[in-house]
Amino acid sequence: MKAMGIPLAEPPEAGKTPLPTRKVDILLLFAVTFLLCIGIGMVMSASLSTNQPFRLFSRQLISGVIALGVMIVVARIDYHRWFEWRLLLYAGGMISLIALYIPHVGMVMNGARRWIHLAGLTLQPSELARDAMIILTAVLLVKARKLSPPDGPLVLPRKNLISFGVFLGLYVILILREPDFGSCVFMLSVLFLMFFLGGVPLSLLARLAAAAIPVVVWFLVHHRYTLERFSNFRMARHASSAAATQLGQSLVALGSGGLTGAGLGHDWVGGGILPEPGTDFIFALVGEQLGLVGTLSVVFLFGILFYRGMHVAKHAPDFAGRMLALGFTLSIAIEAIFNMGVATGLLPTKGIPLPFMSFGGSSLLANALGVGIVLSVSRFSVLPLQEQSLLNGERR
Repeated sequence: MKAMGIPLAEPPEAGKTPLPTRKVDILLLFAVTFLLCIGIGMVMSASLSTNQPFRLFSRQLISGVIALGVMIVVARIDYHRWFEWRLLLYAGGMISLIALYIPHVGMVMNGARRWIHLAGLTLQPSELARDAMIILTAVLLVKARKLSPPDGPLVLPRKNLISFGVFLGLYVILILREPDFGSCVFMLSVLFLMFFLGGVPLSLLARLAAAAIPVVVWFLVHHRYTLERFSNFRMARHASSAAATQLGQSLVALGSGGLTGAGLGHDWVGGGILPEPGTDFIFALVGEQLGLVGTLSVVFLFGILFYRGMHVAKHAPDFAGRMLALGFTLSIAIEAIFNMGVATGLLPTKGIPLPFMSFGGSSLLANALGVGIVLSVSRFSVLPLQEQSLLNGERR
């Protein structure tokens, strides 16, 4: 089967059998581990200029250890089980989004209500919502594949599509209500790519995109700050206004690092004027303190993560595993592109964290869950019967 002209692995057929290898994709696991280590080092360095350096560093270290534990545990779970738990995960996302509006639970920062504070923990519900929607999208596509001809486009039953639209619409309304236009666009971009790569006809994709236009227009009319961000982004390189300050500081930090950087804790810009050096602009801090070598290393690690994730999707034993691996790999890759694009001035300013590196437990845990599911898919492969017989002989 080819989805929209993009070659993907064929589903299991006569002569090929799904076989659990009991080994996760080591390169993918190593890439994530290295990104976590670099991120913890950057958070430590960024926290040195604050009043509570040890507190921030220790929280990120604990979150990183928990994230690794979550990945390992989830990797041991058969990825098909997440289809059974999809409604529980969706309900968890819905409850957390509603909790934003509970007094003393939802937090308002910079005019937006995007975080909940409970039992000493600060979480961003949209992260969990994105994971839930990736799983629901995979479920929808798997059901459609079963009803579709083997070599034809996906047939999406109207009833299933409407139900999916209701689930997605509730999330979109609550996320836009925060307001958080960027996270909503980010989530929809991931789901759109899953539809495209899953084989949904272009005509249907065009109709779905057209249906979203009124919502976008309504939001932009009622939240003009989003349009102002695009305007500021367009003017940033030619103006000395306050709107251009964040980008200018980020570019100065990136350029000041040279080839090898100033070293951890020895910043020229980061602890002084660089905005959000441990979160939104942590990539700029990497450039300042680890130089071009550091930034290219981070890009290389994300490249490995993306390549291995797509490799897992291509060789998944069934369509369900393929869609899950595609969805979570694309989610992490797009999030990384958004963050690095903002830090380098290629995209308008938006508070999206750098996966596995930015300070924040909710982002770490949400992405750890996603990578854990991809690692679970990687434990299975499609092998010719001859190779399977050889492996079975070795085991005996």
